[in-house]
Amino acid sequence: MADIDVPVLIIGGGPVGLVLAMELATGGVDCLLVNERQETSTHPKGSAINCRSMEHLRRLGLAPAVRHVGLPYEHATDSIYVTRLTGYELGRIVMPSTKEKIENPGPWGPTLLTPEPIHRCNQMYFEAVFKQHAEQYAETDIRFGWRLLSFTDYGGHVEAVVEDIGSGEEHTVNCQYLVGCDGANSLVRRQLGVKYGGRSSTGDRFYDGRMMSAYYYAPQVYGVMAMQPAWHHWTVNPDGRGDVITLDGKGHFLLLAEVEPGVPFEQFDARQLFLNAIGADIDVEVISVMEWTAGLALVTDKYQVGRVFMAGDSVHLFTPSGGFGFNTGIDDAANLGWKLVAACAGWGGDRLLETYETERRPIGIRNTSASGDYAAKIGEMEFPAAIEDDGSEGEAARASMRQTVASFTEEFASLGIQLGSRYDGSPLIVGDGTTPPPDDRKTYTPSATPGGRAPHVWLADGGSLFDRFGPGFTLLRLGAEPEDVVNFTEEASKRGIPFTVVDVGEDAVRELYECRLALIRPDQHIAWRGDAVPEDPGGLWDAVTGRT
Repeated sequence: MADIDVPVLIIGGGPVGLVLAMELATGGVDCLLVNERQETSTHPKGSAINCRSMEHLRRLGLAPAVRHVGLPYEHATDSIYVTRLTGYELGRIVMPSTKEKIENPGPWGPTLLTPEPIHRCNQMYFEAVFKQHAEQYAETDIRFGWRLLSFTDYGGHVEAVVEDIGSGEEHTVNCQYLVGCDGANSLVRRQLGVKYGGRSSTGDRFYDGRMMSAYYYAPQVYGVMAMQPAWHHWTVNPDGRGDVITLDGKGHFLLLAEVEPGVPFEQFDARQLFLNAIGADIDVEVISVMEWTAGLALVTDKYQVGRVFMAGDSVHLFTPSGGFGFNTGIDDAANLGWKLVAACAGWGGDRLLETYETERRPIGIRNTSASGDYAAKIGEMEFPAAIEDDGSEGEAARASMRQTVASFTEEFASLGIQLGSRYDGSPLIVGDGTTPPPDDRKTYTPSATPGGRAPHVWLADGGSLFDRFGPGFTLLRLGAEPEDVVNFTEEASKRGIPFTVVDVGEDAVRELYECRLALIRPDQHIAWRGDAVPEDPGGLWDAVTGRT
């Protein structure tokens, strides 16, 4: 049995574990990541990297590579409701392609809100890019085909036993911290005795019970479709309901279909279910099939026990409606990552790490609740038996359905969920008495009230304000006459805090932030703002780094 010494051991090499490894590496902290599978995902899972996740990937230098995989640059991203893909279109939520979002002005364009619009890309594509990027850091040791066997938290350190599955060789790992990013069946969570709570599946309707997830290659779909291409196709007809997702615009599709209660999963014909959704007898290759459970909105009672943390599906389980699952996990990793860096480097205070649960668990509850509500609305939708009839009864049935689906916009209008997470009440946030905007699922209102994500601005030179932020804390000095911050800088240096001062003289930025100084955390949330350095700058640093 060989020994490995490393500051942080990460269990699980999905999106959350890999992003956490990169967060640690950019802070100069070594980590070992073990993942039981030999390779990254080969079956489709989540299909959209939201704006906030793309902003984190931009900060890690990964966004351009990720945009080269998934749905093509010019492919439609509309979501449509149809009887079948060869049948009647019942409704269409029109959404811009990546090309339109990046090149055209507007809510998604280069004038407002975010430098990184949502990207329709399945996990099996981007996860491989994440792994390749994570392996390039000198600080990361990525070992796929390895698994955790057990761990013990001794108070001052954690000792874990891991196994190289191929050779059967066991190793003890001595680490300062262990993080379980090992999914819904997390060994870390189970050994800690941590439980999920919240909304479980009812099993009595679509998107709320047993479901089939099937992966296909069927390029002939494009030759038989009776409507303009889309990204997401909801099908409703007497043969069943389905959710057909375009993966690459070249013939690869994912189908999520209801599995009838009480019927053995192996009795379902994945090929026929896909043909039912298409409505034509075409060539179809079934690549892989999985069973899963929809309707979940679960969050654990703890995110941390001693020196052991959890993130991603280990602490929250979603139904995929809304696309919040792994995106919430990536935001977990961004929050936990800088705090582990601070703890390992010595500039984080004794209370810093406990704020991970304080800040992130309410977000887990918020996001799973939203996803569960969307899933319930989808599952409760009923359709008339005559939906496909050619006569007047069929026309009336389709008109009724069109009225129903006209209200189905909020699942795809979730900018408030994506960009509006706030850490109000956290001991790391120094409030200024102002009231943040209301938490609205659909709408994001930029606000520099401490606790929220820093508002984004495109600067006069065409660059992104976010690209000016440093890897640690950033102090924005706003306005034509920068404030003297020497005392603040000296106090940061005494504590070893990575710190960057950024001067932005544009009045529009100062007006948006409503201050002359704004302190931005490494995860891009605002820790403090004011018009002058506080009389006790050391006290402010102690507060935002968990020393008081």
